[in-house]
Amino acid sequence: MIHDPTRHHQFVMLFEIKNASPASLSSLSNPLSLAQDVRYGLVMEEALRQALNLYLQQKLALPILKNRSPLVLDFSPESKNALCKQYYNLRMFGVTDSAGRTLIPGPVRLSLARSIDPIFPLSSGRNTAYGLYRMHGYYHPNAGKENGVNASDLESLWQGLSNLFTSGTTSWPVASAMRGLWIFTHETSPAEPIRSRELFNLVQTPALRGQAGKFEDYTIHYPPPGHLEAVPGVCLTYLA
Repeated sequence: MIHDPTRHHQFVMLFEIKNASPASLSSLSNPLSLAQDVRYGLVMEEALRQALNLYLQQKLALPILKNRSPLVLDFSPESKNALCKQYYNLRMFGVTDSAGRTLIPGPVRLSLARSIDPIFPLSSGRNTAYGLYRMHGYYHPNAGKENGVNASDLESLWQGLSNLFTSGTTSWPVASAMRGLWIFTHETSPAEPIRSRELFNLVQTPALRGQAGKFEDYTIHYPPPGHLEAVPGVCLTYLA
């Protein structure tokens, strides 16, 4: 069911990063806090998409168009169809021009990923301790149909996300690991759209409100995979 491009899919992904550079963090604390300064880690959507495209190209040999801007092409329906048919990333993520205007709408949208808890710099000031990050994503079947997305494309998407943060993908001392992918699939087109927040909230990642040192410090709550009693018409798939 999660490979069906005619259905709506929404997903939550958790991954961890250890010893990342503080330069990649965004300070959300009071600027007067001085030594007590606390930061949250942020991984932007563009960085996640680029990493995913790299994995799909290197591991699954999927055609990825790297230099998408500018695309000096006549954007007729025929040329759009040809581009989507040829390149996986255009088919799934779409493309915008240099001004941010959408040239090809993409059915897959990713949010930025944010650490669940603050990340406290280590005493050396060079590395940070530990962060468990949460990202949300969507797949819209209407745009998927328009771009010619098929079941194999979705299978590659889930495989890529599941293996995006694995041992060896980053250089020591930075380490990363995948910690779960929850996919909510609508069995039919809902008469009234289910709010994404209602589904995302089913995967609960309570904050520690302190410094986490490892994934086992967290307790993740989510419904049993399968048909959801709380949300009729939606099936949950969990990929570790």
